[in-house]
Amino acid sequence: MLSITPRLPRYYCVVGLITVVGVCAWSGKSSCRAADQQMRPPWEGQYKIKPHERGRLTAADVVGPDGLVYPNWTKCGVQGGIPSVKDFTTIEKFGGKANDDLDDSAALDAACRTAGENAGGAVVLSEGTYYLDRPVTVRHDNVVIRGKGGNKTKLIFRYTIPKNGVGFYAPAPGSRVGTDTRVEIHCRPAGLMKMTIMADDVVIKRWQRSKHSGNTFACATTGKEIIGKLSDGPHTLKGIAEYKDGTKLTGRIAVVLDSSFTDRRSVPSNLAVITFQGRGQVGRKIKLTKDGKRGDLTLTLQSTQGMRTGDRLYVEAPATNRWKKLTKNACLWGLYRCYEVSIKKIKGNAITIDQPLRIEFPAIDGAFVRKIVPIRRCGIEDLYIEQTQNLWISSVLFHNAWNCWAKGVKVKMCGRFPVYGQTAKWCEIRDCIFDDAWFKGGGGTAYTGWDRCWDCLIENIETFKMRHAPLFQWAASGNVIRQSIFHDSDGQWHSGWTNENLIEQCVIKSVTGHGGYGYGMWASPPQDTAHGPNGPRNVVYNCDVTSQKTGLWMGGMNENWLILYNRFTVQKGCGVFAKTASFDHIIKGNVFVLKDKSKPCVVLASPDCIGVEITGNILYGGNAKISADSAKPILLEDNRVFPFAQAPRPKPTIPSIYEWQIAQQRK
Repeated sequence: MLSITPRLPRYYCVVGLITVVGVCAWSGKSSCRAADQQMRPPWEGQYKIKPHERGRLTAADVVGPDGLVYPNWTKCGVQGGIPSVKDFTTIEKFGGKANDDLDDSAALDAACRTAGENAGGAVVLSEGTYYLDRPVTVRHDNVVIRGKGGNKTKLIFRYTIPKNGVGFYAPAPGSRVGTDTRVEIHCRPAGLMKMTIMADDVVIKRWQRSKHSGNTFACATTGKEIIGKLSDGPHTLKGIAEYKDGTKLTGRIAVVLDSSFTDRRSVPSNLAVITFQGRGQVGRKIKLTKDGKRGDLTLTLQSTQGMRTGDRLYVEAPATNRWKKLTKNACLWGLYRCYEVSIKKIKGNAITIDQPLRIEFPAIDGAFVRKIVPIRRCGIEDLYIEQTQNLWISSVLFHNAWNCWAKGVKVKMCGRFPVYGQTAKWCEIRDCIFDDAWFKGGGGTAYTGWDRCWDCLIENIETFKMRHAPLFQWAASGNVIRQSIFHDSDGQWHSGWTNENLIEQCVIKSVTGHGGYGYGMWASPPQDTAHGPNGPRNVVYNCDVTSQKTGLWMGGMNENWLILYNRFTVQKGCGVFAKTASFDHIIKGNVFVLKDKSKPCVVLASPDCIGVEITGNILYGGNAKISADSAKPILLEDNRVFPFAQAPRPKPTIPSIYEWQIAQQRK
C-alpha cells in the first residue's frame, strides 16, 4: 500500500435509499459526480478490487463466493497442522515432583534443555500440582511441554520480589561478571518511579517511568557497561528503587569482575512464566533496490551474498518522515510495515519468497531484509497455569517463533498476557481458556491476540475479564482469530498498521470494567501518539458483537475494510463510525441493533471517507437512518430499517470465509 504514484481522478455513482420506519422502499434514482480532490484520501486505493479486474488481482487476493475480493489466508497457523509429538521424558526424571510444594523450575528447565539437545520431544508432567519459583525459557526447537489435561496438571507460578523490595535476578551473589553477563534487578512494582543499577558508586543503568511503563518491575544491562569502568576483582552491585511516595529501597550483592570471563550461563527471560525464545534477527540489513509491491513474490536486493534457499527473512519498511506525513501518523515509535518470509529461490540479486507481500515495501523508505533465526515447532499442551503475584510477567510467550502452538491450556490470573505471540510466524493458539489478569492499566496488558505476528491462528478459545481481546497490533498481518468467545473485553486493531487480519465467527461482549474502551471494536487513529493508524483490508465476518458504545469505531487511514454478515448490538452510539481517510469499505449483510434513538447506522464523519459501500444491511432502532454525516456512500442499496427490537444474527451462505478458502485450495 501507500505507493508514491500520484492520485488519479475517481468518479462515483450514488444510489439513493428512501426508508420509512417498519416499511422499506427503494428509489431508482442515481447521480454521478467527480470526487472533490481535496476530499480524497492521501493515496490511490489498491484494495477494493472487483473480480473481473483480473489485471489488478495478485497472489495476495482471493475472490470469494460472494463476489468480494478477500486477503489470502490459506497459509495460516502451524503449517501442516499441530503435530502429534512423541513423549521424550518426564519432569520426574529431572527431580520434579507433583504436590510436594517444592520448586520445579530447575527440573522443567533441565528436561526441556535435554529434550532439545536430543532432537526434541515432549516433556510430560503428571497429574497434580507443580510449582515454579523462577521462569523457564525454552531455546531449542521441537520441544513440547505436555500435561495430562487442563483440570489435571497444574503449574503454579509463585515467583516474587524479595521482602526488601529490590532483588538481583541475575547474577547470583558471589559470581563472576564478564562482558556478556546479564545484570538485572527486580523491584516491587506498585508506585515504582525509578530504578538504578550501580557498581560500587558508578551508575551503570537507569530507568524512569513514562506514560506507557505499565507494571514494569525489571531493569537490566550487561557486564559490558561495567568492565573498563572498574578494575577486575571484588565489587558491590547495588539496585535502587524509588517510589511515588518518596520511599527508596536498595538491594546489594557482592560479585567479582573478570574482563576475561566468557559467560555462557543463560538467564531465563522475565517476559513470561514459560517463554519459547528464538535468536531473532541476525546479520546485516540488506536494502531493497526495487519497491516490493503488494502481491510480489520476488524481491530485488542490493546483494544476496550469504543467503541460502530456506533462509527465513524479516522484511521491514521503516516509518520514515515521508510515510508518517502521508499517513498523518503522530506516533513517535513502533513498528508498522513488517513481514516474515522464507527464501524459495535465489537468482543474482533477486530472491523468490514463499508468500506474496500484503503491503508495499518502498525502496524510497529504506526497505530492507534481514535474516531471522526463530525457535521452531515447539508447543505447550493440556495444562493449567496460574500466577500468584501481581508482576508484569505473561504466562506463555512465543518470541521470535515459527510454527509453535498452545493447545488445551487454561490460564488463571496472568500477570500481563495469558498466551501471546510477539514476533511470531505461523503460530497457533487453540482450545484454550484465559481467565482474568492481575494488571489492567496502561502500557499493554491483559491482551489476547497477535503482536508483530504474521499468518498466525487463534481458534476455539474463551476469555474472561481481559482488557482488549481479540487484538492485533504492531504490524500484525494475515492473522486469523475465529470461533471464539470474548467476555468483558473489546476487539481491537490496537496499533501499528495492522493489515489483512480476519476476525470471524466470534462473540465479543464488550464492557468497560476491565480496561476496555466500551466500543465493540476499535481501531486506533493516526493522531494517537501512542499507537498510530491501522492499515488496509482487515475483515470482520459473521461475528456477534455487543457493546456499550459504538459497534465498530475506525480512527482513520483504514482502507477497504470488509464488515460482513455480523450482528452489532449497541447500547449508546452508532453501528459503524469512520473518519480521517477511512475509505473504500464494504459494509454488507449486517444486522445492527441500536438502542440509541439519536444515532444512524453508519457515520462517515469526514469528507475523505469516500468509496464506502453499504448494502444489504438491516437496522433495528437508532434514528432510522442508514448513513449520515460528511461523506456520502458510493453505494447505498437494499438496506432495511425497522423499529428497535432484538434481532437474530445474519446467516451467511458461507459461515466461514477462512474454511471456504482452505477448501478451495484443497480442490
